[in-house]
Amino acid sequence: MASNIPTIPPSAARPVASQEAGQDDSSALAFLRSESLTTVLQEKIERMILGGDLKAGERINEFALAQAFGVSRSPIREACRKLEQAGMVEIIKNRGMFVCSIDLQRAMDIYEIRGALAGLAGKLIVQRATDDDIAALRLMVERMDVTVESGVVAEYYRQNIAFHSALVRCTGNQRLVDIFLGTDKELHLYRHRSLVQASGVAISNHEHHEIVEALAARDAAAASLAFTQHVLNGKSRAMAAASAGDADPGDTPAA
Repeated sequence: MASNIPTIPPSAARPVASQEAGQDDSSALAFLRSESLTTVLQEKIERMILGGDLKAGERINEFALAQAFGVSRSPIREACRKLEQAGMVEIIKNRGMFVCSIDLQRAMDIYEIRGALAGLAGKLIVQRATDDDIAALRLMVERMDVTVESGVVAEYYRQNIAFHSALVRCTGNQRLVDIFLGTDKELHLYRHRSLVQASGVAISNHEHHEIVEALAARDAAAASLAFTQHVLNGKSRAMAAASAGDADPGDTPAA
C-alpha cells in the first residue's frame, strides 16, 4: 500500500540545516567580534587614564572617543561599563561617565587590602619563584637605583609599576595577580606628592631591595613581612603627604 506521506529527499533538507548552521556561525562570529572590539577599546581607554590623557574626575566624552577610534558610541559605552567594574570609571545617571576620583579614605582602604595581598604574595613567591625569576627582580631593582640617582620620578614610577607586576606574577596565582594589579590602577587615580622628593623614591627602592633579598634567602616569613611593610609604608607616605597639604594632580605615589 502506497504511503500518502511525502518523502523529502535528503538533498532538499540540507540547505535548510546548512542555512541555520550558517546563521548560528554568523551570530557567534558577530558576538566574538563585538567582545573583541570591546576589549580592545577597554584597553585603549584604560591606557589613556593611566597615561594621564584622561584625568581623575574628568568627564569621558564618548562621542569624541568614538570618532577618535572610528567606532560607534555603543562599544565605547560597553568598554566603559567594564572599566566601571574595574573601579576606574564611574557612571552617573543623567550626567554621564567620569574617570573615578579616589579620595584619601578610599586610598587608605585600598592600601590595607593591598598589604594583605602582599603578605600572601611574599609567601607564594618564595615557594614558586625560580632562581632566574629572583635574578630578574634583582636586576630591575638595581636599574631603579640608577633612576633614583637621576631624580626622574616619572620614570621611577613606571619602573615601580613594572617591578610590582613582575613580583606578583612570580606567585603563579593569576587571580592574585589580577586583584593586586587592580589596586595599582585604582591608586593611580589618587595622586599626590608623597614620592616627589628624592628621599621618597630612595626609601621605596631600599624596601624593594629588602623584598628581593628575603626572596633570595627563601625566607617566606621575611619576604611576606618585607612586602607587606613596603605597602603599608606607602600608605604612611600617602597619609603624610595629605596631612602636609601638598596634594598635586601631577604626581603619583610609588608604593
